[in-house]
Amino acid sequence: MMRHRLFATIAVLVFVIGPAVAQTGKADQEVRAMEKLWNESRVRADVVALGRLLDDGWTVTHGDGTINTKAEYLADLKSGVRKFFGDVKQDDFTVRIIGDTAIAAGVSDSKVEYKGKPSGGALRFTRVYVKRDGGWVMVVSHATRR
Repeated sequence: MMRHRLFATIAVLVFVIGPAVAQTGKADQEVRAMEKLWNESRVRADVVALGRLLDDGWTVTHGDGTINTKAEYLADLKSGVRKFFGDVKQDDFTVRIIGDTAIAAGVSDSKVEYKGKPSGGALRFTRVYVKRDGGWVMVVSHATRR
C-alpha cells in the first residue's frame, strides 16, 4: 500500500512538474540564443536584428553610468559613433526564468569605441527579457565596470 502511494505521488509529480521543467529548459535555450544574437549583432552593427531583439522602451545603462534609449543606441551603431572590435566574450553566464520573464547575467569583455574613445572593457551585466507573442524581447540592460 505504501509503495503504491509512493509510485502514485511520483507519477503525479512527473506529470505536473515535468512539463514545467521542460518549458524552463526551452526558455533558457531561447534566451541564450538571444544573448548570442545580441553580441553578434552589436559586433556587426546589425541594427535591423537589434531592432527586432529590443523592446521599443528598452534602455541600457552603460558601465560609465550613461543611459541610452533604443533609438539612441541603434543610431550610434548605425553611424559608427559606437564600434565594436572583435567578439564580445561572456563568462560566468546564468539565465533565470520566472514565468514570462528571463534575467540574463554574467561578465563580459569587449573592445568598443564610442566617439573615438575606448569604451566597453570588463563588465558585469544584467539583462531582462520578457516573452511576447511567442518570442523574447530585451526590455532593459545594465552594466557595471569590474
